Amino acid sequence: MTPADSRPDRSQPVSLEGRLSATRLGGWVRILETWFDDEPESLEGFDLWIAHRRSRPVSDRGWLYFYTIRNDLSATPEALLAGMRKSTMKGIKAAMNTLGFSCAFSAAPSAAELAAFADFYDDNPLGPGQAPLDRGWLARLGQAGLLHLSRVQDGAGEILVQHALQGHRRTGIVQPFLQVSTYKTAADPGRVKAIGDANRLLYYSEFLHFKELGFHTYDHNGWYSGLEDAKRLQINLFKEGFGGAVWHGYDCQEAVSIRGRLFLALKQLKRRLLRPEELKDLERRRQLAPARPEEKRLNIVEDGR
Repeated sequence: MTPADSRPDRSQPVSLEGRLSATRLGGWVRILETWFDDEPESLEGFDLWIAHRRSRPVSDRGWLYFYTIRNDLSATPEALLAGMRKSTMKGIKAAMNTLGFSCAFSAAPSAAELAAFADFYDDNPLGPGQAPLDRGWLARLGQAGLLHLSRVQDGAGEILVQHALQGHRRTGIVQPFLQVSTYKTAADPGRVKAIGDANRLLYYSEFLHFKELGFHTYDHNGWYSGLEDAKRLQINLFKEGFGGAVWHGYDCQEAVSIRGRLFLALKQLKRRLLRPEELKDLERRRQLAPARPEEKRLNIVEDGR
């Protein structure tokens, strides 16, 4: 997923349904964000257009390759399950039947639900030094009609895993962007495994839930295209367990004013001086993914459908 420190500062109200407007540097830079191939009705009044996950670049400038795994939700529930790795399928069935876990969804989260999710996120950090969740940003995603929450709980009602997802109805694509669980604080190995299976069940339940809502594609929101980072390669293996195909698209940043161009130039200079590892990662994303054994069984497609 996109690192928290690379997100724009979303400090202004939502401009249009399914689109977010933002300001940065105290209002000095005005940003419009869109997803997939959604085109802005107007760029007037903005300095920077950030276009996530497009099938084609906005222009010859400012684009990066983006890889992810997508599941076709038009398949039957049985076919979706059968297309998974055996260990993934086994974990889902154990969570559903033997362990008796259950899932719940919210398509229009209330203020209380957003607060509860944010509390759960802050109380169960993925790692040391995790910043508190931007609750205002979460609320604005809800105002834009994009936000969905999901959770899985055990028979005693204890929440084990929660996801926050963006549902883009115009494109028929849904993608998770936040995942939080009690995995890190579970001491017993059996409990750790059960939470992992609960997470697998939640993904499969999301396939069925969003299929019923009319979405045709579940986008796992990222697939590491490099070879060096062992942790990210492990995350790849988890996502690949659900079947699907690797999709190749583009993330774009397009300056639409002088201020926007200056902002991007200053951002690039800051990376060169202070964040060389981030710059290295961006250089990787300007290259096609190298061949790897996993691609023998994973389809790489470009049209995203």
